[in-house]
Amino acid sequence: MTNQIGDSLNVQSAYQVPDCGGGDECSGPEPVPWLSWKHCFKFFEFRYTVVAGAATEKLLVGRLEIRVQYEHALCLLGRKQGPMVHSLTLLPKEQINIFEYDRYRHATAVTDRFSVRTSFFSMTQNVQDAFSSNKSDSGASVSANSSVGGGGSLGINLGIISIGGGASASSNNHSGSYFDVASVSQHFGHVAETSSMAVESERSIVVSTFEENESLRSMARTLRNDNDCTAVTYYIRRLFEVYKLTTTIVGIQALVGGQWVDLQALPKEVQAVVAKQLDGIKLGLSHDPGVEIALPTDGLLYEAELAHCSSCDCEREAKMRLDMERMQLENLNLRLEAERRQKLLDTGDLHPFEPPQVVEEES
Repeated sequence: MTNQIGDSLNVQSAYQVPDCGGGDECSGPEPVPWLSWKHCFKFFEFRYTVVAGAATEKLLVGRLEIRVQYEHALCLLGRKQGPMVHSLTLLPKEQINIFEYDRYRHATAVTDRFSVRTSFFSMTQNVQDAFSSNKSDSGASVSANSSVGGGGSLGINLGIISIGGGASASSNNHSGSYFDVASVSQHFGHVAETSSMAVESERSIVVSTFEENESLRSMARTLRNDNDCTAVTYYIRRLFEVYKLTTTIVGIQALVGGQWVDLQALPKEVQAVVAKQLDGIKLGLSHDPGVEIALPTDGLLYEAELAHCSSCDCEREAKMRLDMERMQLENLNLRLEAERRQKLLDTGDLHPFEPPQVVEEES
């Protein structure tokens, strides 16, 4: 068969893309939009008091137990550098291996190992329990490795919210400062700061340049200084997430018939007596103590800083400048050659280009 295509030969038609529709019935739904990052996790604390008087007799009870619910919101502000873990200086062309040892992951069993946030929740409950119970050995009795399930009079820790914090405090306290939202917020701020420092201490990371037996369970990294005349100093720091604390009164309830009922559902006479007892405490009151809680992350931040002085003599620095100037001239030569060739193409000259003559350096 000839390779030429004649009139009697059928030329194969080009490939046709099949029509697969494309109407609205075949299109999927719009993707879910991304929202801006605004994350808060919350603790809930309850404080109790008892109201007794003529107004409570209308409910056929001699005493009415009241509880005020506080919401402690920790909202993420951003990140910041923590304390320095290690620093080292590398001389020009020097290379070194460093080892990161995470004590928490090797000192705890797999079943007792939790995330930073979970440890913070558990630690906060334990610290608040120690503070409210006036334990003299609170510092020694607190451990972030305790069960996440929580217990005792502080309620249940679900990992997202903490229920019942502060319930072990005196239920017969009638002082105004006991229910003052600013006082409650400042007290919880001290608890949160203590808990964050305890979590930081427990999750300490050691960075070392010494290779020991423990390095077999450490993460090794290689640092290298590729500069010819300048030393480089590496600063290794912890990386923290910073949260802002805000406390708000989100509920005032009364115990009626064994169930907690919102105060608004009670008779107005009872509401007036309770309002007088709480002395200005009402729903929606909020306080910002100006407290920032920093939680450590599992990562480290490496910062490199060039030295201010050169370690090379003046002759070597001069040679480096001349080498740089030579490379600049070579690049300029290539740029001019590209422009020359473009001008030849623009005039219609399609002859082969003559390669530039390269002058070989004498050894």
